[in-house]
Amino acid sequence: MPRGRKAEAHVRLYRHELECSAYRSLDPVAKAMLVELRALYDGRTNRIYMSVREAMRRLCVGRKLAEKALAELLDRGFIRVIEKGTFDRKIKHATIYALTNEPIEDSDGATAPKDYMRWRGTR
Repeated sequence: MPRGRKAEAHVRLYRHELECSAYRSLDPVAKAMLVELRALYDGRTNRIYMSVREAMRRLCVGRKLAEKALAELLDRGFIRVIEKGTFDRKIKHATIYALTNEPIEDSDGATAPKDYMRWRGTR
């Protein structure tokens, strides 16, 4: 790549992630949600705002499928909840997630936890 040009934004899925049992057990909607969440990661702060409505819009699915996809990603360890969303504030607030394949600010901050690599499910 020539000097002075920035790399185009992209989503990276490593082979070891694609071959782990947690990823293999995800349904197609959850896999698509993972790609959407990783596309929102800016490379600096591991704080991704995602409401169920936004998930529905991005995936072109209904509420149940969007909620199920987020729940699967949480269960398998691909994401963690940093701050739960609420309607109790004057300004509506979406849930803030962190990707576990990137360092998380609240933990040691140096290494990515990669919880999904330790998931052992029944599926």
